[in-house]
Amino acid sequence: MNEAMIKVFVVDDHPVYIEGIRSIFHKRHDNVMVVGWATSAREAHTRLITSEAKVVLLDLVMPELSGVDFAAQLKKEFPEKKIIALTGEVNPVILYNAWVNGVDAILMKYCGRAELVETICDVLADRRVIGQGVPEFQKGDGACMRGRRRLTPGEQRVLHLLAQGHTRKMVSEILGTSANAVDFHCKNLFKKFKSNKLIHIIDMARSEKLIE
Repeated sequence: MNEAMIKVFVVDDHPVYIEGIRSIFHKRHDNVMVVGWATSAREAHTRLITSEAKVVLLDLVMPELSGVDFAAQLKKEFPEKKIIALTGEVNPVILYNAWVNGVDAILMKYCGRAELVETICDVLADRRVIGQGVPEFQKGDGACMRGRRRLTPGEQRVLHLLAQGHTRKMVSEILGTSANAVDFHCKNLFKKFKSNKLIHIIDMARSEKLIE
């Protein structure tokens, strides 16, 4: 097995959903594979003790022990593991509690494979992520999400590099991606900031503390 392979563990009380997650990763392209799964927090805890998984994909609403409470337990016992909440939950109180309990990212269950793979890479780089479509909630640091633009991890990386003075071609080379992928992120940035001037977008992003 490739030593660089990212090993993931899935916790969800719906076996069909677990099968779906297992099927979407392409080891050759994503370098991600599911090495374990469980349908309850109790079952997951037992298996995670010996699991080599670095990332846990966790449903927030489950019978017995909720994913919100289980996240706090995991962070205490397995601080080296990253937790991505994959949820259909829209209750801001539940999302807030999950965030405060230390989840490294919150994604909606209907997120795409690309966003999920990007987020897995981001949390392993010690970044916290709130995904597209996640309802607004009060973050633990007191900063309200209401009214703020939300950038995908890919958009944020591209914008950060452009802000450093790199050209789009240089950005694609640095990220090891295609020029079309960079152009795609730029088009989304133009829409989100309602501007086609990168210098204006960079200024707005800095003022909103979306990039440094």
